[in-house]
Amino acid sequence: LKDAQTQVNAIKTGEVDLLSWMPSDHYAALRTDPKLEVVEATTAGSYFLHLNHHIPPFDNPKIARAAIMAINQEALLRAQMVYRDLYKPCTSIYPCGSALASDKTSYFTGKPQFEEAKKLLKEAGYDGKPVVLMQPSDFNLLNKLPPVMAQLLKQAGFNVDMQSMDWPTLLMRRAKKDPADQGGWNLFITGWGASDNMNPMYFAPLTGNGEKGWFGWATDPKLEQLKTEFVATTDPAERKRLAEAIQIDVYDNGLFAPLGEQKPLSVVRRGVVSGIVTAPVNVFWNIKKN
Repeated sequence: LKDAQTQVNAIKTGEVDLLSWMPSDHYAALRTDPKLEVVEATTAGSYFLHLNHHIPPFDNPKIARAAIMAINQEALLRAQMVYRDLYKPCTSIYPCGSALASDKTSYFTGKPQFEEAKKLLKEAGYDGKPVVLMQPSDFNLLNKLPPVMAQLLKQAGFNVDMQSMDWPTLLMRRAKKDPADQGGWNLFITGWGASDNMNPMYFAPLTGNGEKGWFGWATDPKLEQLKTEFVATTDPAERKRLAEAIQIDVYDNGLFAPLGEQKPLSVVRRGVVSGIVTAPVNVFWNIKKN
């Protein structure tokens, strides 16, 4: 059931007993329905903007930074999550409130810096060629973010071609290294759980080893060296320092950027489903139908 309204109708009529991901725009109606219960089945997660550094224009760090300067976390989160108690801005690449979270974010504020972005584009010689932003139109957890991001990028001086596709197609296309106008891509947005970005050694996008790395294929020897130093020490203070250095390197090279944190909720039929276990991801053991 991909459509949000279809999901809501299904749980209201008893066709299904549980929605693992609550459609955020139906939050008010679902939480006030006496036959339903909204539960915190997973911990908070984050949205991130990912850039393709293998091909122009984001192989140029200045142009990559300009894209990051276009981010307006409040506008993006409000569009996707709707209700203020379901999201919060966060400028750290680590979960806010976690041991490695830091407010040392170089130029990144989570608020748009359009004029500065335009200056960078001019300095870098951006030629105005469209950047392809992929939108997973069928994925309710993400599909409202790309249209807003497209508008923000345009305000920063980019020519944007937002292309809609289903989620499986996006997952296949992001593996392509072809030029964007030949079936490749330049940007996409996805979500991560707190367990994903809690530690720089386990956060998949934190790679600087080029084509051997995660989608986007950034080449950043300094990042790889910082990770090596991080794993070699057991001193908490030194790990904190290195984690901050990694975060600053990510922003200075425009590798990727957070769009903020979201609070995922599940919905169950009240009195019918019990035993929900809160975890970093949805788990389905211990669940009982009464």
